[in-house]
Amino acid sequence: MSDEVTTLELQFAEDMGQFFESGGLARMAGRVWAMLLVMDEPHLSALELQEALGSSAGSISGATRSLLDLGLIERVNVRGERRDYFAPRRGAIANIVWMRLQRLVAVEDLLTEALEAFDDREHAVPHLQEVHDIYHWYARELPELHNRFLADQKAGRVTTKPKER
Repeated sequence: MSDEVTTLELQFAEDMGQFFESGGLARMAGRVWAMLLVMDEPHLSALELQEALGSSAGSISGATRSLLDLGLIERVNVRGERRDYFAPRRGAIANIVWMRLQRLVAVEDLLTEALEAFDDREHAVPHLQEVHDIYHWYARELPELHNRFLADQKAGRVTTKPKER
């Protein structure tokens, strides 16, 4: 790893940390993931991450464990090295999106059961129906959109340039 981490890299790490935290995840996990995404190295050790972010070994350990569990990073073995190295996992975001889509289907099923169980509850049915309709629509539409993204990605049709966003 280059000896000096730039202000731009640190700012991106902090921004990603705040984004993770706003979603209920650990800020440090977002900071670590950001560094792995932008550093000009194929992988970084826990010690390199600790030094780059000015963090404790414990916070890096917890963050990498969380990111491994989420499937956002992978452990990399470096021949002749005993320490752990980490790298962003290719395809991780698409997998996470797919898992989230499966949760939509699960909630839709739960709401279908609730509509049947509480069909005699005059005040509950409209609320349940509204929530069910939202989940039903997204659970039906988003998997096709996801599959289309994967096909476009495989065909090289999804790479954007900054001005296209």
